[in-house]
Amino acid sequence: MIIHARRASTAKIFPALIAAVSCLFLLSSCRPEEKYDRLTGFIAATSFIDVHAHPSSRHIDYKRIDPYPTLEPPISRPFWATDKERIAVFDTLQPPALRAVYGYGKDDVAAEDLPELKRLSEGFWEAGSGPAFNRLLDICGIERVFANSAEPREELDPARVLWVPFVDCFLSPFDASALEDVGPRLKDSISSCSREVREMAAAMNEDPKDLSSYLAFVDRALADYKTRGAVALKVAVAYHRTLWFDDPSAGSAAAAYAEGRAGKLTDWAKYKKLQDFIARRVFLKAGELGLPVHFHTGFGADAGLKNLDSSPLNLESVFSDIRFLDTNFLILHAGYPFADKLKPLLEKRNVFVEFSAVNWMVFEDELAGILHDWLRYPGASEKIMFGSDAGAPVFFWIAAENTRRALRRALIRLIDDGLITEDQAVLIAGRIMRENALRLHGLSSAR
Repeated sequence: MIIHARRASTAKIFPALIAAVSCLFLLSSCRPEEKYDRLTGFIAATSFIDVHAHPSSRHIDYKRIDPYPTLEPPISRPFWATDKERIAVFDTLQPPALRAVYGYGKDDVAAEDLPELKRLSEGFWEAGSGPAFNRLLDICGIERVFANSAEPREELDPARVLWVPFVDCFLSPFDASALEDVGPRLKDSISSCSREVREMAAAMNEDPKDLSSYLAFVDRALADYKTRGAVALKVAVAYHRTLWFDDPSAGSAAAAYAEGRAGKLTDWAKYKKLQDFIARRVFLKAGELGLPVHFHTGFGADAGLKNLDSSPLNLESVFSDIRFLDTNFLILHAGYPFADKLKPLLEKRNVFVEFSAVNWMVFEDELAGILHDWLRYPGASEKIMFGSDAGAPVFFWIAAENTRRALRRALIRLIDDGLITEDQAVLIAGRIMRENALRLHGLSSAR
């Protein structure tokens, strides 16, 4: 009786086990985009707002004649000029990018293919910079792009290419010829910026004789940026010095300015106090003007950059200052390689983050991991936005494509973890792709 009962029980259970295993197999073999086709469709159809880029029409020649050429080697060397064993996401995705942008028909490029690729590239731009760049944005699924440049990009469509001017040079009112114990890199940067500031002041009929009049000049220059259409301000000093801004007294800054005016400012520590005091004035004025401040953080194109100096954690000296509650700050490049350290910074209501350059420097699984990690932190979905940091046309496509893949992967993982629903995932995707950027910069959708 017992034996028969076991056989009967097994006869009932075994088919159920087979069915369960078959179901699990079917689910596991189902691609995520089939399982969550609404999310996949939304990400594919939604256009980006790109909050950080350096538009350039060049791709094939890689000549350093553009204001923002593609980045320094090894990044700027196209994949056909490198050893094929190099593993890089921008190498992997360049063939489909060339196909999407230029209509190139092969899966690889050899030296003998360059004339054809050059012909396709030149043909693409025959319509003129404005129309051709708009076409590029359409191909990439990018509605608007913020261009970092000294002046507005007049050759491009102002409805789709918005202006983010640099403000670094305001921090260097005097050249570095008298400074001691300063390396050539920083000295060159300070001297170059001081020349630019003097030219700007002369154009505005200004000759600031003391710190008070200099700050008034800076205020007027920033207001002029706003009047001429700037949507944010860019700070890139991390390429040359630390992002830690001290909070010096007005008296010490004024004394340093007076020494600089007399050509006697020899101490870098004093000059840094002056820079930090001016920087804090810039941040305060930016808040008054409603212009978010974009900080270069983390890795960069220049081998001279020091990652510890450019760590976004240094910006706590600014982000934690309640005098800047009306100023919004955007951390560029995910602070990479410090992306996993950013979450506490995002608790501050006026601090946001984007992940440009990372989306063509790391593969989609790593980028998805970064996004997944951020999104598990309270409120982070309202703080994250897309940027490309693209110069050459194919990098816009690579940044957009890699981001779509990574974002889909990160959100599906959150759904599968039971943390969000697909409806919530669609909402979050829209925020990251465009809505957060529009809200931060006070813009309305153009489409």
